Amino acid sequence: MDVLVVRHAIAMERAEAEAAGVSDSDRPLTAEGRSRMKRVARALAWRVPELGALFSSPWLRARDTAELLRERYRGLDCIESEALLPAAEPQALAHVLSERAHHGPVAVVGHEPHLSAWVGWCLTGECRSLLALRKGGACLLHFDGAVAAGGALLQWLLTPALARRLG
Repeated sequence: MDVLVVRHAIAMERAEAEAAGVSDSDRPLTAEGRSRMKRVARALAWRVPELGALFSSPWLRARDTAELLRERYRGLDCIESEALLPAAEPQALAHVLSERAHHGPVAVVGHEPHLSAWVGWCLTGECRSLLALRKGGACLLHFDGAVAAGGALLQWLLTPALARRLG
């Protein structure tokens, strides 16, 4: 199984949201974030032409980012999962991905530092960040078997700036 790991796009700043009475989970993408993510989505669709499933954190900025990806992968539903929330244990996301039968690669959209810690867990078996995904950044993990600790191979890491150039 291949897993496309995507960090949400640029969202309303935390301080601005607090001042406006918007909770952290309800921070929307900015206009710039949407525009940039559309170009990133084009590049990701070029690198990974088909997806079997799309999972997202239930928080607004991740759902909106997943929606921009879904537009590039027509006919694909987005499945919200609490296993992509910032405080989730890495085993929870591995379980969610393993319990569903997928045809083709899957994509997950979430938050930092959760995603980079999950990637580190997948690569080494230890929950530690080995890389940092910038907003709109992505990487592709390959698993020969089930999604499990230490079972992944990093195929590539794509910064948002490079993705936009490719897109």
